[in-house]
Amino acid sequence: MRRKLSFYNKLLIFFVLVGVIPLLIIGSMTYGFSKRFFLEQYRQQLHDKVAGAAERFDALAEEYDGIMNTIGELPEVRQALLGGNAELKKNVEQRMHLLLAGKKNKAAIYLINADGSARYSTRELPSIYNPVKYRGWGIFRTAHEAEGEIRAYPHAYESLQGDKVVLSLVQTVHSASGELLGYLIVDFPRSLIADIVSAYDAPFAMDFVVLDGHAYTVIHTKQPEREGTLERDPAEIGSGDLLQVVASKKLGLSVYGYSPGAIVEQSMGFIQTLFAVAAAVSFVICLWCAYKLSKYVSKPIFELAHSMKRISMGDLAVRIESRRVDEFGIVASGFNAMATQIKDLIASAKDEQRRLRIAEIKALQAQLNPHFIYNTLDLIKWNAKMNQTKEIGGIVVQLARLLRGMIHVDDEETTLGAEMELIEHYLYIQRIRFADRLSMEIRIDEEALDATIPRLLLHPLVENAIVHGFENKVGNVDLSIVCRRSGDELEVEIKDNGIGMSEETLAAIRGGTHQGGIGINNVHNRIRLYYGEAYGLDIDSESGVGTRISLRIPYRRKEETA
Repeated sequence: MRRKLSFYNKLLIFFVLVGVIPLLIIGSMTYGFSKRFFLEQYRQQLHDKVAGAAERFDALAEEYDGIMNTIGELPEVRQALLGGNAELKKNVEQRMHLLLAGKKNKAAIYLINADGSARYSTRELPSIYNPVKYRGWGIFRTAHEAEGEIRAYPHAYESLQGDKVVLSLVQTVHSASGELLGYLIVDFPRSLIADIVSAYDAPFAMDFVVLDGHAYTVIHTKQPEREGTLERDPAEIGSGDLLQVVASKKLGLSVYGYSPGAIVEQSMGFIQTLFAVAAAVSFVICLWCAYKLSKYVSKPIFELAHSMKRISMGDLAVRIESRRVDEFGIVASGFNAMATQIKDLIASAKDEQRRLRIAEIKALQAQLNPHFIYNTLDLIKWNAKMNQTKEIGGIVVQLARLLRGMIHVDDEETTLGAEMELIEHYLYIQRIRFADRLSMEIRIDEEALDATIPRLLLHPLVENAIVHGFENKVGNVDLSIVCRRSGDELEVEIKDNGIGMSEETLAAIRGGTHQGGIGINNVHNRIRLYYGEAYGLDIDSESGVGTRISLRIPYRRKEETA
């Protein structure tokens, strides 16, 4: 059968729909418009930065066009190319240096006559600038293709000064009669070209690629290793990213600038956050309106349902406070009476269970005490037969302390430290019995000493190790007791090199069917009574080798169990 919605739920759904649906429509439209707006602005900024780089290339070309034309028109330069002395060489090079003065990234200028015999430069001339050897190749070929005009020549080589040259300007110099006198070359280092393309203040990451008309890579800011190579497919540059291309007309270069498209998506985060906040506020307002309109009718029902849920979760102290005298007031009074009865019944049942548990533990302790006293008195008997009066006195004193610790009990729990004191009394007696044959190792973590455990939990295990493990053992016997805290648990291991147990005996003890003693089963049952089925003893034994008994219980301190 279809479940009917309550009046409160109907109001809530109505206001949620009225508030959220328009918000979703308006928000979606706003988000789409904002995304397109941001994308357009982003592309415009990207284009402006790329265009700015292209303009700086043009400005660089104009600047050095002026320098090269000035140098080429100097009479002493033409005279120097025809042949000159050292004084003339010095004057020409000084004029070249003066034209470069004040520039941050200075280019190198080289003036070479047609046969390469006269050279004037601001730096040491590279070997590749040999007009006789390379007249029909490279930069000299480019110079002759436009006699007298300045041309850009992209190439890549390492200068003698150690910097990388990626672009040069070249021009032929002629006499008044048109005769070729020489060549004027300007080299631009990569650092200067990199400054041109990176001189921007965009608030987003950008990378640049500069190509000439033959798709030769002049500079690649993201992958410098591709500089000096041909770009196979310029259309693939910045694939998947936002890309703008602007040409430098004076140098014949194309400037590619691209930026990750994901940046735009990041910019939309603000709009998305604004939309989410607006939706959340609208949703809260809808809930508030629905609550105000339906509170009078729905509040009593909600209180009843909430109180019943708390009772189902174990909170028996819950009560409904109501001053109403209508039908709901009767229901609230009946609910409170029912909660009181349930609380009383559960308290009575818990008290009965606690008494039963205490009776079972008392019965286990009553079984344990005669068993231990018998073993101790048997030890005294054997020492008396050997007329060892001093040892008997020590045994009696330790036995008295043991009995006092076991009989005068104010509660059922003790600390690990107090339990170990009783075990020390017991081991004192056993040292006398075994003389030099008994070796003991006791290691207890300092923080484990104040752990709360059931009284007489470890003593039966130690007694079993000595009485049943060492009774028929020939030679030296070793006993190890290790107690440590591991997180929220206390771990204890008692290990001996006694006679061990056969597989049948071990299986019977693990199954709880062994009838040869009460110590191990006693401890195992008590651990489960105190802490539940998840805890207990773990026993490993091999006949003729020894036995290892380990137990794991929750770590609790005295104040935690009070």
